Amino acid sequence: MKMTLAPLLFLLPWLLAPPDQIPESALPAFGRHTVLVYKSSNESEAPMVVRIAEFSPSRFVEWEDATTQGTILMPERAVNEARAYVNWQLYVAGVDTRSKNATTLWLSRRIFRELKAKPKVKMDMDSIATWVNSLGVDYMTVEVNREQRSLPVVKTRDERGGERWFLDSEDNPLIVNAIYRNYRQKLVSITTDKSNTLRWIKKKAGSSVPW
Repeated sequence: MKMTLAPLLFLLPWLLAPPDQIPESALPAFGRHTVLVYKSSNESEAPMVVRIAEFSPSRFVEWEDATTQGTILMPERAVNEARAYVNWQLYVAGVDTRSKNATTLWLSRRIFRELKAKPKVKMDMDSIATWVNSLGVDYMTVEVNREQRSLPVVKTRDERGGERWFLDSEDNPLIVNAIYRNYRQKLVSITTDKSNTLRWIKKKAGSSVPW
């Protein structure tokens, strides 16, 4: 009886990877029950919490820190095609903001594909044309549904020295680590298995997006 190598080749990435590292596809799907928590290197700064109301095709989230909150809507076209990424402009306290041709928290699919294919990409970063270099793929440990997991990330650095790491996923290129000079903000937990905790966004007429 002959034994084919195909099953062994399929298992090889799992066998070679460290026990705590998992394929990107094993990350739970993001949706209306997803909560993201970011902490900064400033120990006195409260965590930023992001709750997802709609993940696809548009992206609609609410965010809050110790003193302020707001909501951000990224239409489907921006999620797919935007050439601009912004860090803070869409975070306006007490305001529902809507991006036109930019994303935040996530790269657009278009920019992610370019970063995977080229050593550097020109894009708008906070309204300034900026060259962003791809530093390759690495792993970062994040708590996912109360378990520590090592997730594949794409590292980038812009020409001003800012470094950002994104999940290595075209469908979910979420920022997990941002370093600006001596300041750092990183994703510490992802929760997808708890009931809806949205506070300001209410589901209306079968959709959470306020058209």
